Amino acid sequence: MSRAIRILIRGGTVVDGSGCAPVVADILVEGDRIADVGQLAGSVTDVDTAIDATGLVVCPGFIDPHNHADSEIEGGILKHPLADNLVRQGITTLVCNQCGGSTYPVAPLLDGVDAARPVTNVAMLASHSHTRWRAMKQAGVTTPCLEAWAIMRDLIRDEMEAGAFGVTSCPLGATQERIPTAELVEAARAVGPYGGVYASHIRDEGETGRHLEAIEEVRTIARESGAHGHVSHLKLWGHFNWGKTEPVLTIFDRAKAEGTVLAADQYPYIGGYRGFYSLLWDHQTPEIADPARRRAAEAEVRRQLDLLGGPDRLIISSHEIGDPLDGKTIGEAGSILGLAPEAVVPELYLRKPQPRLSAFFLAMQEEDVRVFMTSEYTMAGTDSHVRVPGSGASHPRNIGVYPRLLGRYVREAKIMPLERMIQRMTARVADQFGIKQRGRLEKGYFADIVVFNPATVIDRSTWQDGYRYPDGIVWVLVNGGIEVAGEKLVGKGYGCAIRRR
Repeated sequence: MSRAIRILIRGGTVVDGSGCAPVVADILVEGDRIADVGQLAGSVTDVDTAIDATGLVVCPGFIDPHNHADSEIEGGILKHPLADNLVRQGITTLVCNQCGGSTYPVAPLLDGVDAARPVTNVAMLASHSHTRWRAMKQAGVTTPCLEAWAIMRDLIRDEMEAGAFGVTSCPLGATQERIPTAELVEAARAVGPYGGVYASHIRDEGETGRHLEAIEEVRTIARESGAHGHVSHLKLWGHFNWGKTEPVLTIFDRAKAEGTVLAADQYPYIGGYRGFYSLLWDHQTPEIADPARRRAAEAEVRRQLDLLGGPDRLIISSHEIGDPLDGKTIGEAGSILGLAPEAVVPELYLRKPQPRLSAFFLAMQEEDVRVFMTSEYTMAGTDSHVRVPGSGASHPRNIGVYPRLLGRYVREAKIMPLERMIQRMTARVADQFGIKQRGRLEKGYFADIVVFNPATVIDRSTWQDGYRYPDGIVWVLVNGGIEVAGEKLVGKGYGCAIRRR
């Protein structure tokens, strides 16, 4: 029997994920585990690889609490296991099947991850959307009822037994908004006894002014079910809401005071990413060619542009190479097309063939982003997915979240100490989701490790070019195997499926 591969990371500034102050130390990796942490260089000589981390920071691999790699882009990570846009920013574990969940059941995907050998680990949540639909079909009903809820709970429990870490919901949109809170409580009750998470793309993030009510709903569900409540990609959408962070955080304070676990993830950008034609909302129909309907559609676009703070805060992102509208604001697009900004959307919607467009909605304020970032209740997340250069538009968060936090917010803005920022990227996520033996640099833990240069780490991706890789992420180990070396992808595929234990 051959011995396990041994890697010694020497002389780095170790930030272990716990929030404790950094120390200069060595880390010995044997196989997929951390064998020791301490002053080891003089006593450990028989190693296969020695990494000189002098002047570099050594920390746990980043755990992304909100990722869509399981489904977005054809086949997701099963088709694109060399997910370099994720691992090259230091992500070693993804928590997938978010925003209601597009994957059901989770077992085949988890098995597929083990077979595909991606460069990151993958954990999954159970899908409320799929289990509710199947439960109502089995019960023979079209509206929620106690019988359907009981079936739904059983289906979600089956997902937990298959390795899911919780359940995800997305009560957003005209149909979904009719889902009663009581149903979501029942879904969360299926995961509460497992210590599972109830993660929600909440009903409103500020667009209609009901975001406080939506966050309160997650608090209620967590309190009544015993699950860990989790607000996905926390934000204040729309300039009418900017500066109103205190009422949001007060809800988290009340949850903490009553003993309810309520947390959130957040990406460090002022822009979200949606389909361009979502600006039309309920007007996405060929009938908007009718003059009266078109005027109504343009009025809706004007309302949403006003919510953003003006047409310069919406940037078009085309899926067609060479599109002259790509990277332009909707106001600039209007000038190119000879149209008012609000007329651009229905005009392009009615064109044949219809342009394939998404958009960056710069709907948040930087100061609010920073306030939420420094809260004890938030953790870093990406809301990203696997991206392959040349496969269409890409939000900068797909490739730059963690280097951005370390470079722009810790080194440049000094928004918080390095050890605290790393804690919200690692141990805080592991604790919230119940991911065992990851998120910390401790003896016996899995060897998911990032080595980065604190003087150079930075994101490079922009709204106009979402495929610029970050600087300063020097080494990444996943389960003890080297996936990034010298800032270059090695891509051996040491990732695996992580199942709840």
